[in-house]
Amino acid sequence: MNQPRLGSTSRFRLSLRRNRDGVIGYSILFPVLLGFAIFSVFPALFVVYLSFAEWNGLEGGPIWVGLKNYVTFFNQGDYLASLARAGVYGLICLFFTTVLGFLIAVLLNQKVVGSSAIRTIWYLPALVPFAVISQMAVAVLNPVDGLLKQMMVRFGMEPIVFQTSALWMSFWIILLTVWKGVGGTVVIYLAGLQGIDTTLYEAARVDGASKAKTLWHVTIPSLRPITMFVLVTGIIGSFQIFEPVQLISRGGPNGETNIILYRIYQDAFQGFSFGMASASSVMVLLATLVFTIMQYRNSKRGIV
Repeated sequence: MNQPRLGSTSRFRLSLRRNRDGVIGYSILFPVLLGFAIFSVFPALFVVYLSFAEWNGLEGGPIWVGLKNYVTFFNQGDYLASLARAGVYGLICLFFTTVLGFLIAVLLNQKVVGSSAIRTIWYLPALVPFAVISQMAVAVLNPVDGLLKQMMVRFGMEPIVFQTSALWMSFWIILLTVWKGVGGTVVIYLAGLQGIDTTLYEAARVDGASKAKTLWHVTIPSLRPITMFVLVTGIIGSFQIFEPVQLISRGGPNGETNIILYRIYQDAFQGFSFGMASASSVMVLLATLVFTIMQYRNSKRGIV
């Protein structure tokens, strides 16, 4: 007997019943994917397009200029210098954040009275907005009536005008970045330490290994995936240092602490050159991607 032919509506309903789980899943994911496309994918593609155009963001539309913005980026030395400076700042901050975060996590992993409260205190700086921290630093470093100047005068020392020294400004930017970022690293390493199989430590103790050897041969290798995660996310964040430069040094003195993200801000919202700012943003993305791939390959080779 011939099977009755189903109408288009019936076939659609039958298909829905057969793929019920998939339909529900995609229905749940659709708002998330739509939001991701609107607020992440489209802006990223638009930035890439603007990097080949000129536009002040106020009048008319983008005007295609090809590689002009990239030629300016490589020929005008301060762009490369600000990118390199951001990389240096970021790598220094990443080094100290990773090393200090690991060592502090090892200490906080010990069973002592009040360990939970101590762990919370270490994480508190990560909860404070960087803008607030930067404003506090501005008040402390104020050359007229700042806290540091008053302390130096009281102890008979010659006050230092930190704002006139690129070395001192770089020091404070790095110090504040490390201070704020080390708490998150401590929490990640603590989670990793508590997930290590305790039988490994028992075997090391039976073999007569010292605490230093146990740390080097058991703890550190066991935390390799955690370290890779910390380094990769740290590399991504290393090129995103912005608030302390904007609020504390303002790129000074003489542009010697100006980093690429602050230069992008200046181009986009002070010079209204969105094309140049977009080209710089693409270069930051490429630099971050290169460093991330290098770190991933090193981790695969067992270097880190």
